[in-house]
Amino acid sequence: ILNFTDQQLDNTQASIVPEGHYFFMGDNRDNSSDSRVPQNAGGVGMVPFENLVGSADRIVFSSAGKSLFAFWTWRGDRFFKAVE
Repeated sequence: ILNFTDQQLDNTQASIVPEGHYFFMGDNRDNSSDSRVPQNAGGVGMVPFENLVGSADRIVFSSAGKSLFAFWTWRGDRFFKAVE
């Protein structure tokens, strides 16, 4: 994970995922409004099964930096890499 600083989402309480829903965790956990953040707070929240429309098969872009413009932090070995 990219751990820039200690943040509120670093230590969250356990979540109970309702039946028929999924929990999604972002890979940049210091900067992801994933299932740890409720929808009413601007996050993804728990995602109902009927909202799933496909599956990931490629990593398009990956960076180890805070800014997209910091090209020296880009992970070229992960561009368009297949998800296993």
